[in-house]
Amino acid sequence: MSEPFAFDLDQILNRAYPVIDRIEPASTALIVVDMQRYFLDPDQPAYLPGGNGAPSSETVLENVARAVDLCRGAGIQVIWSRWGLRGDGWDVGRWAPKWPTWHAGTPEGPSWENPAIEIAPPLKPAPDEPIFDKSRYSSFWGTPLDSFLRHIPGVDTLVMVGVTTNFCVRYTVEDAFSRDYRVLVLADCTTATNDPIQAKVPGSGQYVAALRDFAIGLGDVWTLGEFDRELKAASSR
Repeated sequence: MSEPFAFDLDQILNRAYPVIDRIEPASTALIVVDMQRYFLDPDQPAYLPGGNGAPSSETVLENVARAVDLCRGAGIQVIWSRWGLRGDGWDVGRWAPKWPTWHAGTPEGPSWENPAIEIAPPLKPAPDEPIFDKSRYSSFWGTPLDSFLRHIPGVDTLVMVGVTTNFCVRYTVEDAFSRDYRVLVLADCTTATNDPIQAKVPGSGQYVAALRDFAIGLGDVWTLGEFDRELKAASSR
């Protein structure tokens, strides 16, 4: 059983100027960002425990599984991304100094040979759901994601779920916005790293800060329950 969502979105976000009035399944795709064991398993160095209003990894995993099921049932295309690096270090860039405990650029780190890079169970991409592998934050960076989306007739709306709210989800949202997609982030289907200083003040962590930026200038933010209700309404239109 997932934990209750910590916030009333209308109390913490400015949702006065939405870009999405309703969901049309035929013109919508779900982007599942980096739901990998490396971030979701408690024994991994990049585990996301939640806190300060950010959902736990366990809750996000349950909620994302529900979002995937809802989209499959509505005929919405589901797309997955994974983040990883080569074990020989040639694409490590600036990951190593920023995240020293991950041992980025080594076989023991977040390399493609590491089983923890795989999608976390019980999530399992279906055969018709592509997986785009990347070595930077955005799911658009160095991948054919945009080309794939442009080949789906009429798709102009992207629903974003996954981790982390303040890094890989954020930069994927920004790139989607810059490509003129309508973007919807499901708040309880994502979680973030938290700054230890900001975490001393409830609601001021990286999770809420990212959601506020999404709502102000990049797209819309709903809960999974709001998305579920809209899909039910769409099925009766």
